[in-house]
Amino acid sequence: MRKAKIPDVVVRRLPLYLRAVEDFDRRDHVIVSSKELGDFTGLTPAQVRKDLTFFGEFGKQGIGYDVKFLRIQLREILRLGSDVHIGLAGFGNLGQALVHYHVDARSRLGTRFPVSPDRLRIVAAFDVDPDKIGSVYAGVPIFHIDQLAEKAQECGLRIMVNAVPAEHAQGVVDRIVACGIRSILNFAPVTLNVPENVRVHSADLTLELQSLAYYAE
Repeated sequence: MRKAKIPDVVVRRLPLYLRAVEDFDRRDHVIVSSKELGDFTGLTPAQVRKDLTFFGEFGKQGIGYDVKFLRIQLREILRLGSDVHIGLAGFGNLGQALVHYHVDARSRLGTRFPVSPDRLRIVAAFDVDPDKIGSVYAGVPIFHIDQLAEKAQECGLRIMVNAVPAEHAQGVVDRIVACGIRSILNFAPVTLNVPENVRVHSADLTLELQSLAYYAE
């Protein structure tokens, strides 16, 4: 797979395709067409076919895609064939809400269909509040941020979620990068400076709400 040549926008659409085929799988569909995948994801059939072609030939012209096969392939491409351990930096209101959402999503999925969120596991949280450190919240142990390097290796962390206040975000991300973690989901409303080999996806709720205000009447 020529990973470096695959546009990021295509990679970001893969979870949409995975969500779609998992939904079709639940409804016992055997074959799904690019049009059906496009209708589910809001994309054109041509875009669906083009995106999937980056990773191989998964369908048959005039027939469609084998749902179970495509589901397995997408999970492997996204490296969801095994558990992905996630760490959470910052255990304030947002951090707690993220853990609750994660736990609730896993409980709703059940065990019949091991869909992708079932492989994404928040296994450790980090903070500086002495009242939180050493406790366990919804099954997630909370450590001091100074233990990040130690626990990142011990827990096999592959992704970090940055939910600390803006003024501390860069310092925490520097620690994350120093641990060798190359994938970060950032909730702090700041632009982070990271090496080229580190991928940061930012979720800025304020920017999203401000843009929606344009359409509100």
